[in-house]
Amino acid sequence: MDELFQSVRQALEGRGFEVYAAPDAAAARDRALSLISPESSVGVGGSMTVRQLGLAEMLESSGHAVWWHWTGAEDRAAVMENARHADVYLASANAVTRNGQLVNTDGTGNRVGALLHGPALVILIIGRNKLVDGGLSEALARIRREACPPNAKRLGLNTPCAHTGRCDEAHCGDDCMCRGTAILHRPMRSQRMAVILVDEALGY
Repeated sequence: MDELFQSVRQALEGRGFEVYAAPDAAAARDRALSLISPESSVGVGGSMTVRQLGLAEMLESSGHAVWWHWTGAEDRAAVMENARHADVYLASANAVTRNGQLVNTDGTGNRVGALLHGPALVILIIGRNKLVDGGLSEALARIRREACPPNAKRLGLNTPCAHTGRCDEAHCGDDCMCRGTAILHRPMRSQRMAVILVDEALGY
């Protein structure tokens, strides 16, 4: 765990987030599972990190009601709404600044909506690749450079970043996934927010 990792951890703690450090993905998965009570329902935001960890499948197999619009044939809008009203919400972040601000950009708003006004417990699992050695401008640049192009390509969107790997917001069109950005400076008053920082790359 290098200096940036430790600085981000301390900054998040100073802002009132409940922070855990995990050396790898397996430890992060175990920590997340330990925070979720057996009777809790779980909503999941769009997250490659959660998918990589196999958390939804593990929670379903242990009897939790899991609401995730990436799985199943249910109506997506209904699943997203159920996820926002679950007991626990699982997601990641697109970027974290050195001074502990969590930055997320959405195209639909279900994920940022749940982070701002959703379940009582939010668990964010964040790989070290999401940490930026700077402030909000560096965080936004990271999102446009590292997160949006692979996500747009994965989703088959007709955006400049999906085709070229580079953001061109002026020509993004209707498929644009950078429609709204939420910056969490501190946990919302109505929520407990646990951040699991992982000392390896996870997600985009």
